[in-house]
Amino acid sequence: MKNQIIHHAFKTVYSGIVRELITDVRISLPSSTNPGTSKEFKNFLALWDTGATNSVVTKKVINAVGLIPTGKATVKGVNSEDVVNTYIIDIGLPNRVLFTNINVSEGLLQGHYDVIIGMDIIQAGDFAIANTNGITTFSYCYPPHKNPIDLLEKSERINPKRKS
Repeated sequence: MKNQIIHHAFKTVYSGIVRELITDVRISLPSSTNPGTSKEFKNFLALWDTGATNSVVTKKVINAVGLIPTGKATVKGVNSEDVVNTYIIDIGLPNRVLFTNINVSEGLLQGHYDVIIGMDIIQAGDFAIANTNGITTFSYCYPPHKNPIDLLEKSERINPKRKS
């Protein structure tokens, strides 16, 4: 049997149309810290944000996990630009995928979440949102499938053919 790729996915169904995609995540010190030792993960709520280039954590996460700054970065928001501390973390998603040694920046977030999952993680897998009958379904899979979602192809296949 050839090397079979195992895809890890999760699906979250919200009870209405939502404006924010929020899931649980687990965060620990990076794998590069004390390799081979067992790691302690802490649970947090995360906002999945396609408008964020990179992932972000709050001071609450930094303190709870015991993160140490690894550098500085200039981050640009809608109306601001700031120089903030950066950190290296391991982050576990609901689908049991662990992203190791992820560079994140410190941020002050508005909302009931302490982590932003940015495009650095989102683009590594398949990401889909569907709104059907007043219900939002959000799913994510890593690694991505070889046959990506193509809504144009799907629509052209099921729509009646027009006469020219």
